[in-house]
Amino acid sequence: MSFNENMPEIKQSRKKEKKAPQQQKQREVVHPHAGKILFSWSAYEYEYYEKSTDWYWWVGFFALVLLGFALWQRSFLFVLVILLGWFAIALYAVRPPQMLSFSIAERGVLIGDHLYPWHDLRSFWIFYNPPLRKELVIAPKKTLLSALKINLGNIDPSALHDILVTFLPEIEEEDSLIDNLSRLVRF
Repeated sequence: MSFNENMPEIKQSRKKEKKAPQQQKQREVVHPHAGKILFSWSAYEYEYYEKSTDWYWWVGFFALVLLGFALWQRSFLFVLVILLGWFAIALYAVRPPQMLSFSIAERGVLIGDHLYPWHDLRSFWIFYNPPLRKELVIAPKKTLLSALKINLGNIDPSALHDILVTFLPEIEEEDSLIDNLSRLVRF
């Protein structure tokens, strides 16, 4: 056999090799601590709103008004709290959100590399009103811990709902005053 006679067989075998990976089933992803990953997505850690210079001026104005009230009341601890709060708000406002990976696994909810086990979680609720709000809220069993608020990004909430309902009860959550105010001022 000559080299040219083998050529069609080599081309056919290469075509089969190229098709083989596409025909394989997708492997199960298993996390060492969370177990089998059932659903995963990536999204920013929170919804970011671009802030104008007017926004910063208004925050400064309200901080000064509160500062004046605290000084009038001679509450120096309140002055300190206002200054620290104003500084924290300013720092947090300029910080862009990070892209995080979120996963629903056999043993719990995985955010980055931190696992929240199912036995520590009480319920969930999906707020879905695009483009205004696409958020999963998971309430912890411990009352002192705050709820997990997870940005849904561009995923299908019904697929996520179908998986979550097998692990947690769906209980409607109400927005807190702080949540409503932060959305109102686009924080």
